[in-house]
Amino acid sequence: MSDNKNILQGRPVERVLDVSLGELLLMVMRIHEDNVILVDAVSDEELRARQLLARGIHLAKWFQSLNISIGDSVSITCENRLEFGIVPIGAFLLGVTLAPLNPDYTVAELKHCLGLSKPKIVFCSDKTIDKVISILPEHEYIQKLVLFGGRRHSHPSVVSFNDIVAGVNDIDETFKAVPIDTKETVATILCSSGTTGLPKGVMCTHDNMTTYIDVGRMIMAHLVENDDPSDAIIGLTPFFHSFGFMLMFLNIIRGKKMAVIGKFKLKVFLDTIVKYKVRRVIVPPPVLLIMLKHPLTNKYDLSCIKEIRCGAAALGKEMEKELKQRFKVKSVSQAYGMTETTLGVLTTEEGTEPVLGSVGKVVPGMMAKVINEEGQALGPYQEGELCFKGPLIMKGYVGNPEATAETIDKDHWLHTGDVAYYDKEGNFFIVDRIKELIKYKAFQVAPAELEALLLTHPAIQDCAVIGLPDDEAGELPLAYVVKKPGQQITEEEVKKHVADTLSHQKHLRGGVIFTEEILRNPTGKILRRILREKAKNLVKLKSKL
Repeated sequence: MSDNKNILQGRPVERVLDVSLGELLLMVMRIHEDNVILVDAVSDEELRARQLLARGIHLAKWFQSLNISIGDSVSITCENRLEFGIVPIGAFLLGVTLAPLNPDYTVAELKHCLGLSKPKIVFCSDKTIDKVISILPEHEYIQKLVLFGGRRHSHPSVVSFNDIVAGVNDIDETFKAVPIDTKETVATILCSSGTTGLPKGVMCTHDNMTTYIDVGRMIMAHLVENDDPSDAIIGLTPFFHSFGFMLMFLNIIRGKKMAVIGKFKLKVFLDTIVKYKVRRVIVPPPVLLIMLKHPLTNKYDLSCIKEIRCGAAALGKEMEKELKQRFKVKSVSQAYGMTETTLGVLTTEEGTEPVLGSVGKVVPGMMAKVINEEGQALGPYQEGELCFKGPLIMKGYVGNPEATAETIDKDHWLHTGDVAYYDKEGNFFIVDRIKELIKYKAFQVAPAELEALLLTHPAIQDCAVIGLPDDEAGELPLAYVVKKPGQQITEEEVKKHVADTLSHQKHLRGGVIFTEEILRNPTGKILRRILREKAKNLVKLKSKL
């Protein structure tokens, strides 16, 4: 069988949107202008499409007053909130790049990520404003900080968001989106760990995103095109994450309601499902696990749920079965994608029966293959590295052509670093990872980053970090540590060394194992699979004692 026969293709994508995101927003938001688009799940505050667009246009004009234009970027670092949705509108109308950042980043992580996108404006909440102010002197390209909410700040660089857009409800009908080259102009820079090391800035273009909107219209037609403005979904996945951001933005385009949750609390989540009669629950697997296991769920009538979709992390077969049985839903499905592929590139199309354990088939417009170590495309049921090619592949990593070349080969195939296989019907199954990322509650944690930090401790001679499997979180970061001769260090001291520097998802929740040496192959590569199995066996042994 030739390589070409082992390349799986989605059906042709029907391109409708040959426009920029700014032009698209001006069209669709006027059509939906009376629909409530974003509602705060706790306070019940609402934003209609008319208000979102009017304030987005007003924000774009403010950007123009500061000479911010195509090629410039702006950042947001805050929890999920209604104002978040206004900023991409203002940016995309001008061809300005949006670069959302994790509000839980430490100062060191924040410095690194700001250095990738170099934003001229950073939008902050009370939670993040002081942290950003503390590093302003090292980032001279930042012109202003904008503070969400009603509080004012004494720092001269801080502007209140309310002072820019408060009370703006009327759309400026004369405003036109700035003409751009949609295939070249970067719409978003979202942070991803790539394969190893510190976060990388993934550049997705306007064309990447409008292509995905066309793909979404084909594979989830009823979700996108039904006439019910109350067809609500939940905005729980963090908006700085590619999954959460794209879900929020696609919802603005579809003109329906999204109930925004700033911080996960099970009661708020369940109350929101019932209050808005949410039919489609689209969340990462850890949320579904909590729903299944917590007794509070039993107190709610969740019969409104008709479909469960998940992404950002793997969903086990047993959990799929349990969700179907518990919530009496016909369809429980999972998708596969990366920040580098705009969003999901393997999924189950609406109206088709999900295959248990599968992440679905190739979406329209894309190609996929599974390759061996020699780069040959493999046939059905053969495990290898999963690769993709097509219009949803990122433009590259910002300012990092070397990392881009390591991920996208000369034939334009993106190498995911994930081990997968497909069956005769073209359903894909994720088996393992070649790359060394740990998935903690849908967050990507790069072992190399933790290892580099651990080695700065004067008592640590060598170390290795692996992901310890966990039912609730997916994986927990665990460190193997070799002490320097004559030095003493405790597990708690190792954990504190990490927790004092890195954000919460990178903390060593899996624990610390002290060892005499780190297992490596002859070329020095850490044998992570063996270390992972050893750690799993130790945990099993402890549980029996």
